[in-house]
Amino acid sequence: MAYVVGLVLLGVGVLVGEWLPDTDQSIEFLQHRSIVTHGPLVPLLLFLVATNSDSIPVRWFSLGVGLGFAVHLGFDLFPKAWQGYALISVPFYGWTPPWFSIAWIAGSLLCCAYVAARLTRGYLEAALYLASLCGVFLSVAGDEHKLIQPAIAIAAAAFLSLALRRSYLSQRREQALA
Repeated sequence: MAYVVGLVLLGVGVLVGEWLPDTDQSIEFLQHRSIVTHGPLVPLLLFLVATNSDSIPVRWFSLGVGLGFAVHLGFDLFPKAWQGYALISVPFYGWTPPWFSIAWIAGSLLCCAYVAARLTRGYLEAALYLASLCGVFLSVAGDEHKLIQPAIAIAAAAFLSLALRRSYLSQRREQALA
């Protein structure tokens, strides 16, 4: 039963993670592409909750949110131009330069993908990670016309994250044996 609830919450998490970054548009003191909502803050907080829980639904919801954020940021990494609302905004400061915005979104994409990867346990959950990532990408891609660049960025972040996760687990095993 925990797996069924987990799958439902994984789907809800993906939807929440894909939607949540743009809530900055409805918060009075935030501008679009706020550093608060277009970064890894929410996935990191959920990661902390999930790693302290044995609950599969909690872990999979958090994994879904991380993946939703990663896909959202993957598309935001390729605006029509790096100016105006495409730039990261910082409350009480304003918009950041393009180089910072690019670095922030790319780094946040990788961080969100990695946080989600760290929540997987075993090869089946890594496959679930990739399947969910593909699913949310395809659902978002329906109304986008530039797909190649976001697809490459998201795929690179996902595979790098899974590789880093595997390396992290190998190091932990070696430390445990020593």
